[in-house]
Amino acid sequence: MAEAKQYGERVNIVKYVRVEEKWRFAAVVEKKGRVIRDQVRIARRKEHHPEGRYFLEWYQGGKRRRHSVGGFENVVDGARRKAIELGAIRAGLIHPQEEPARDDESRISIDAAIDFYLDLVKHHRSLRTYRTYRYTLDTLLRKSYAKQYVDQVERQDILNFMTDCYKQGLGSRTVYDKLVVVLQLFKRHGKTKLIESNDWPDYVDTIRPIYKADEISALLEHAEKDEAIFLKFLLALAFEIVRFVMLLGVTWIFGTVWCA
Repeated sequence: MAEAKQYGERVNIVKYVRVEEKWRFAAVVEKKGRVIRDQVRIARRKEHHPEGRYFLEWYQGGKRRRHSVGGFENVVDGARRKAIELGAIRAGLIHPQEEPARDDESRISIDAAIDFYLDLVKHHRSLRTYRTYRYTLDTLLRKSYAKQYVDQVERQDILNFMTDCYKQGLGSRTVYDKLVVVLQLFKRHGKTKLIESNDWPDYVDTIRPIYKADEISALLEHAEKDEAIFLKFLLALAFEIVRFVMLLGVTWIFGTVWCA
């Protein structure tokens, strides 16, 4: 549980959760002034929803505002800070920051973007690719990206994603591959050039030794049908290339000896 609620009634805590394959905001459950982790109210029922992110919700200038605070550990502190800010605005001590008017209905949330892209990959790419993309986007990115909409992405959000990957114990090459997937997602929504050239993870490709017979057998055993066919094609092609080179070598040797 988060500590006692002391941030005032002007700021609510809600969570963006998945309900019946759709994402929606739901009020958090509180007990004795404390916010209960991953508990929300759906149609007056208490439900457990570990997915999604927490948001602060308040009204300003007659309009409802929401701001993502990410994980559970940030909700109470974020709500307190926002309540203090609203109190200072109300007292005339500071002026509210004007936000550019946007039509939220036309904006694409990060959750909707991830769901749509994964559905596309699922039906147009291999199962292995889909599973890889699903872990990268549905698990890593959804947890790391603390904003609601795709168009809010900035360079720091991508750097935060990379940092979170490293915290998970992933190596530089793996982080590089997952970064490519994430940037592809944002590129589909017009967000390009999000990082600089020196932001990419550095890694050194190790030279793979020649596969042994038992390793090749294991590859073919675990490969899908189309992958197994492709591997067999590569093996046959490599054999023919080696045989052709050997024939050229033998021909050259005998030709050299004959001419001599």
